Amino acid sequence: MPLPMSINLKIARHLALARLRKNSARVPIVLMLELTHACNLHCAGCGRVREYADTKHVRLSREQARAAMLEADTPVVSISGGEPLLLPDAPAIASDALELGRVVYFCTNGLLLAKRLKEFTPHPRFYFNVHLDGPPEIHDALTGLPGATERALAGIRQAKEAGFHVTTNTTIYSHTPVESIVALFRQLADMGVDGFMIAPGYHYEVGIPAATLNRPAAHEWFRALHALWGDKRLYHTPFYLEFLRGERQLKCMPWGTVTYNPQGWKRPCYLLTDEHVPTFDELMDGTDWEAYGPGRDPRCADCMLHSGFEPAVMDSLHSMHDWWQLIRWQLGK
Repeated sequence: MPLPMSINLKIARHLALARLRKNSARVPIVLMLELTHACNLHCAGCGRVREYADTKHVRLSREQARAAMLEADTPVVSISGGEPLLLPDAPAIASDALELGRVVYFCTNGLLLAKRLKEFTPHPRFYFNVHLDGPPEIHDALTGLPGATERALAGIRQAKEAGFHVTTNTTIYSHTPVESIVALFRQLADMGVDGFMIAPGYHYEVGIPAATLNRPAAHEWFRALHALWGDKRLYHTPFYLEFLRGERQLKCMPWGTVTYNPQGWKRPCYLLTDEHVPTFDELMDGTDWEAYGPGRDPRCADCMLHSGFEPAVMDSLHSMHDWWQLIRWQLGK
């Protein structure tokens, strides 16, 4: 299921102009703007709360966030954390991103969504993106908080009733039954949720209790999901979904999604942290991008996250059939 055509055309135009202006094919699509690493949950599968445990009290100011958006100049900004709704000026930062013409995903665990919803205004380019890893028996266990699922669902209901776009983000682990995710998607679809993002969990270097899938196991899991659910409301290109099922090869483009947080620009990618650098130009020009990805860095062997592989889709289109498939997907056929 694609974004509205008007938004996809806006993103495509932004990228085309940026590539001409910078004379480079390496133009990021998404800025992950991590306002804080403080969180009101301690999820079993989250590397952030472990990696940044010693600096979780540090946060980005509104001025720093705006400067990062201007520096990276990506068409999409994903406001995240930690939990951004812990910060009083998070709604203002989202407004700044919209004012700059960005497509905005506001990533949240949903616990504070109902409480703070009135501080936001619906906008065609604004999406609440709520993290849900399954129905209560799975999500509550992963978060360690009984009732976490129902609180998130309550926030989603209120957001939809108030006229907001809402998507969800789901991470799959080795113990996640396919049927439970199908049941979750059916419930969310009945609630009017606009679309679902989904990816296999990543085995962070900091060590997490949640068991992740290796690549063959992930292929098997996503083939089973496709058999039961198809591609309905999945907010991914058909080619990335084929990649998840092992039906297409994609090369990781780690620069496709860049991450800025209170420590600086995260090198090399959203998942791996070799260092933080002070400027966007230093990140883009000083990183050996060819050193990363499956077959090049052992840490990347089982990674299949959309942040690196979805940006590679356009470079993978080698036939008229591929282009026709992309057009039909955009038209919703």
